[in-house]
Amino acid sequence: MNLFLIANIITLAGALVGSVYGAIRFFRPRAAIYPQMITLASGIIVFGRLYQIIRIVTISDVLEHFHLGILATIGSLLFLFAANFGAMDTLADDGSAEFRKYRIIPLAAPAVVIAVYLTLFYFAHQPKLTKVIAGFISVIVAAASYYNLKHLIIPDVDFGVIRCLRQYNLLALVYECLCMADIVAQSRELEIATLIIGILTGVILPLIIISVDKGVQKWST
Repeated sequence: MNLFLIANIITLAGALVGSVYGAIRFFRPRAAIYPQMITLASGIIVFGRLYQIIRIVTISDVLEHFHLGILATIGSLLFLFAANFGAMDTLADDGSAEFRKYRIIPLAAPAVVIAVYLTLFYFAHQPKLTKVIAGFISVIVAAASYYNLKHLIIPDVDFGVIRCLRQYNLLALVYECLCMADIVAQSRELEIATLIIGILTGVILPLIIISVDKGVQKWST
């Protein structure tokens, strides 16, 4: 029994549930773009995992080449980053000295990501291509996790939206950690670890969309 295959099927199912739920809830006239971007992140994962399932079934290869499944993971992380970067971060942080510590503390998240990459990939005995793939994912996880952690801890003074989305930012951080764990497990062919990560990811993805929906509703009322 191929546990890599089962892990991808479970993640695909969770991403599909989340993206369908998000499409129904958020893709309507005059809907906010923020939850749409989170939904698109889940939708990209659907196509990426479907590609990986086909790849495993046909040629039994997951990480030996840079393929569409990996690009989908990177794309989902880019959407999570873009959702918080820019307009949403402007609502949370006006750039004043009052919030300086809330810009510094979240640097802990990318620092941990970089440390993990350097220890387990860059300075480890890994193929060059694996180091490059892990490097791409680590850079995007580092960028996205910074804003998720920042919006998780920063005080919500005026608008209320940051407070309403704290649960989402926590779940997004968990998903980003799972992306890092997944690339580590796959690079070392740890099938049981990959299965556990796949199950957790399959559970987290719909919860992310539901938490965004609840946050948007709470902010709107």
